Amino acid sequence: MPVIKDKISLEKLLQRMYWIEAEMEQLGTWEARIEMMEDNVAALETLSHDSDQHGEIIKKWLIKGNINIPTEAPPGLPKHIFDFDGLASPEMFRIIMKYEILAMNVYKDMSNTDPEIIKELLPEENDASDFLSDMEQLIKDESMHAGICKKQIGGFTKVMY
Repeated sequence: MPVIKDKISLEKLLQRMYWIEAEMEQLGTWEARIEMMEDNVAALETLSHDSDQHGEIIKKWLIKGNINIPTEAPPGLPKHIFDFDGLASPEMFRIIMKYEILAMNVYKDMSNTDPEIIKELLPEENDASDFLSDMEQLIKDESMHAGICKKQIGGFTKVMY
């Protein structure tokens, strides 16, 4: 059963995911890198590099769908930059992991878009199948990213008072 049943919803999700990949995740990984300094640099590099690639993939679909590329946070997304000041490395990865899981779930939703909506947005012959192929790859990547974060979190738990 399709999750997304109208063109506007798909367009808005593409814009939000572009912003998350191109701006929020990049800012988050760089902010974390500043706080951690040399700790966990390899994990952060993977997340940052892949986020750059993901932003470009989403940008491609925004352009093909003739959708405006956001220059500021789209409605529904926070405008704040991550604040990792004073947090331990596992805490930072726990916060980053939330966005990785969010991205994975949104890409799953987009891959379940009504096929007619995808064809309406992307009418060129192979675009629909290429779009779905990209969504499947993004889902795999985000799942891997959540695993990277989980590994960095280790046995960390947050104590609530």
